[in-house]
Amino acid sequence: MNDLRTAAIRSARRAGVALILVLAGGVVSAQQIAHPGLTDRWTLQIGAYLPQVDTTASLNGTGGRVGTSINFEEDLNLTDRKTMPSILASVRLGERWKIEAEYLYLRRSGTGTVGRTINWGDSTYPIGATVHSEFDSDIYRLSAGYSFIKDSQRELGVALGVHATDFSTSLSAATVGSRSGETLAPLPTIGFYGAYAFSPKWLVSGRVDYFSLTYEDYDGSLTNLSVGVDYRIARNFAVGLAWRHVDYDVNVTKPHYTGGIRYKFNGPALYGVLSF
Repeated sequence: MNDLRTAAIRSARRAGVALILVLAGGVVSAQQIAHPGLTDRWTLQIGAYLPQVDTTASLNGTGGRVGTSINFEEDLNLTDRKTMPSILASVRLGERWKIEAEYLYLRRSGTGTVGRTINWGDSTYPIGATVHSEFDSDIYRLSAGYSFIKDSQRELGVALGVHATDFSTSLSAATVGSRSGETLAPLPTIGFYGAYAFSPKWLVSGRVDYFSLTYEDYDGSLTNLSVGVDYRIARNFAVGLAWRHVDYDVNVTKPHYTGGIRYKFNGPALYGVLSF
């Protein structure tokens, strides 16, 4: 896990530095452009995110029984691509402060014949068993940001927030029965965000969030990277295209879930923006 965290930290730092350099470069621009995305108080973004998903998880049993680390896409035939609906709302509090709230979810299920013995909780699924699996996630993000560079054309700030993800997993087979696990993993984050308007209609934006935490029942890290560009069709409406990468690495010790979850997805998103 330490190697994975180190790589995640390096990726987040590089993305953050690149974001800062790109957006800060606009500070020297001689022409000021007024873009609604940087001046409107209220913003609502609704999108469809189509990521490639990679899910690895284990569920320990009672009496020190160690669960098998399972890749749900390779071992259990879950689809590695599925559309995730998303909604993002933000409000500006004065000139430099803003609050963002986001929600997105993913529901997947699959059936496959396992090629190895799998210990999942207190159940054992033998080689050749036909196993039905489900892996669902609800992701909530809330952050408060302060823009230390802010005008009608550019913005660059720092944000503190939390990613809270509700994971629900289950395996079942006719000869073995069903076993499920569910946990809510709240991970605090710190990050940078920014935006730059190349014209009154075109806006590029991005953010990078990262945090690593070991506290009581949780031991994990989170990396969230995104970059997007949108086109203002009308004064209060825009459409956009973004790319996003999210990577969880969490170990949990809770009554309803004791085990590990490595959950990452990245890919394109289409969205519409309403602001006023």
